[in-house]
Amino acid sequence: GVCLHHVDFETECEAKPGEDTVVVTGSDPLAGSWNPQNSKIVLEPSGVGAGGGRRWTASIGIPAGTALEFKFVVLSRSGSRWEDAIPNRKMSPLRSAVKYTGRFNEVGKVEKSARNPSPPRQKQKILAPQTPPPVLQPLPPPRREELGPEAIRHVNAMKRREQLRTEIALGDAGAKEAKEDSSAGASVELASYERLCSHRGSLEAMQAELEARAASRQERAAEQRAAARCLEEELGAVARSAAAAHDRLEAVRRERGRVAEAGRVVAAEADEAE
Repeated sequence: GVCLHHVDFETECEAKPGEDTVVVTGSDPLAGSWNPQNSKIVLEPSGVGAGGGRRWTASIGIPAGTALEFKFVVLSRSGSRWEDAIPNRKMSPLRSAVKYTGRFNEVGKVEKSARNPSPPRQKQKILAPQTPPPVLQPLPPPRREELGPEAIRHVNAMKRREQLRTEIALGDAGAKEAKEDSSAGASVELASYERLCSHRGSLEAMQAELEARAASRQERAAEQRAAARCLEEELGAVARSAAAAHDRLEAVRRERGRVAEAGRVVAAEADEAE
């Protein structure tokens, strides 16, 4: 059987009930093993806290002797918000019921609780919370590139710390197995890195193609501007030629007028002579 101790979590944070979800994520599988999406410890809104912010609480049974490192995380449709201003919160191996209180991104404290430990349960593998958690908002599983560098470093550091603890506890055989697991994890990390590099190469190729297209468009625009200038010059030459032709036509008309006037004068003089 497994003896459970009641643990009460309480925090104050800026989160909207019905839209955001506040969870405890940490080193224990019950806390999602640092994956907030898999955490079984889900906090519910519970009025206003002493600091004036919205209070979130959860009560759950955790096996006696469990040591927990954890943080509060706010899940929303746009992603996850971690506590990044403080180190990991720590809870010593449980010997009795306790209550953990701490504002979001501020150091908290652990106090003994008046609750009694639960009786042992038979054949229990994964412990469920005492109260059913609220339905989580539909969130896509976080991808590595969406976690951000700070969250990735945090998760990697937690993995390395857990591996070291496993090696010390299990001895040589456990260390060998942990090394194999670490090698497998390193292979997965390497494959992820290679996929990221390939994706980056594709993005760079697309960027180069877009730059080439932009340069080609600029060249075509320059050619069109040059053709427009040539056309304007040709139109100007045609306009000047038309103006010169018009001037010559006017000169011819004036000359014809003078010739006609001279003819009339000669005709008049001939008539007078007769």
